[in-house]
Amino acid sequence: MSAFSSTDRYMRRMKRPTSLVCGVAAMMADKFNWSCLWTRVVWAAVILLNPVMGLLIYFVLALVLPKWEANS
Repeated sequence: MSAFSSTDRYMRRMKRPTSLVCGVAAMMADKFNWSCLWTRVVWAAVILLNPVMGLLIYFVLALVLPKWEANS
């Protein structure tokens, strides 16, 4: 198993619009027609730069986005 195949599988997983944790990035990418990969990259950067606020916002959106989808 080479490092390239491992990286290739990881990139395919990140581009797939299924949930990794709560599906917030996939829901946002779908709702606003953004790239799922880049939405997840931005979320990862936000959480690495400010973990407390990033995770708080992430889990609040995990609660709010499904209800927002149902109403629109």
